[in-house]
Amino acid sequence: MKKGIALCCAVCLLCLCGCGGERDAPRPSLLGQAAGVDEEAVLLTVDGREVPAWRYLYWLAFTCDQVRARYENAGLTLDWNIPVTGGTLGDYAKDQALADTALYAAVENWAETFGVALTEEDGLSARWEEQAEAHGGEAAYMAELAGMGLNRERAETLEAVGLLYGKLFRLYEEADSPLAALEEDLEALVVDRILISAGSGEEDREAARQRAAELFARLNGAEDQAGAFAVLAAEGDDSAGPRTFLPGDGTLAPALEEAAAALEEGQCTGILESEEGFSILRRLPPEAGTPVSAGDRFDQLLQQAAEESLIQTTADYNRLDAASFDQALRTLRTEKPSR
Repeated sequence: MKKGIALCCAVCLLCLCGCGGERDAPRPSLLGQAAGVDEEAVLLTVDGREVPAWRYLYWLAFTCDQVRARYENAGLTLDWNIPVTGGTLGDYAKDQALADTALYAAVENWAETFGVALTEEDGLSARWEEQAEAHGGEAAYMAELAGMGLNRERAETLEAVGLLYGKLFRLYEEADSPLAALEEDLEALVVDRILISAGSGEEDREAARQRAAELFARLNGAEDQAGAFAVLAAEGDDSAGPRTFLPGDGTLAPALEEAAAALEEGQCTGILESEEGFSILRRLPPEAGTPVSAGDRFDQLLQQAAEESLIQTTADYNRLDAASFDQALRTLRTEKPSR
């Protein structure tokens, strides 16, 4: 699920912080019409925080637009029913939107837990005015937002989460803060990998399996296993070399990450099979890798909080179909005026 939280928040800071004009009362937007739900009704909760439908639908529209753009750029026909890991492409869109929604809710939950709030000094109003001018004026910018199912109030809500994220990060950087204390359980791992990629066919995968077995035999027969591993890793299909990663950050497939975490420094795994092929991992001491930045460590802590949160969905969420929503939204964007 991993999406850089700083990037996720930046999406709203760059795209949404220009809202200006009157605070319009909530009214049905393209999002609610496309989904056939009440936009202000609670669609799900994240650790007890109620999330109105429009917030989730905003991220679902965002994800559908991204997926469609990738398919169009590749010259492929989009089929939301195509099987992917964990279900269909439509399921992926719903899950990704849920992940983004949970991230934003986690920021708000942390802000409440650690006593972080926005003040006038955060300059919310001034940022709106600057961005409205940058987008060609208030009317033009509000029309852009309407195409995303947003008004000023909703855009402000999303932007406020980005600002809270920044304030939480600054609190995290304070050595004795309660946020910094959460890092005690976050251990970075350094590993090197021998990878033999598997093709799409069974014959290709079997050939890769045999090749991995050959390399594993060479590794076990070497007097200098550390040196042999480095040579074999260079011969394999992973050119990244030793890398440092945080648990759950998506660097390795979950099964590979679990195997790496179980190793002692200097130990190697057996042959591990994953979707991309066959891997042999070797755990290295911390000094063999590169330091993990404070931003990455903070993001991973927040990512873990979101992934470990209790998410409860409603019947309306469970009935929501990404393919139908995407089609309806595209039709409405064509038919409806942009205000």
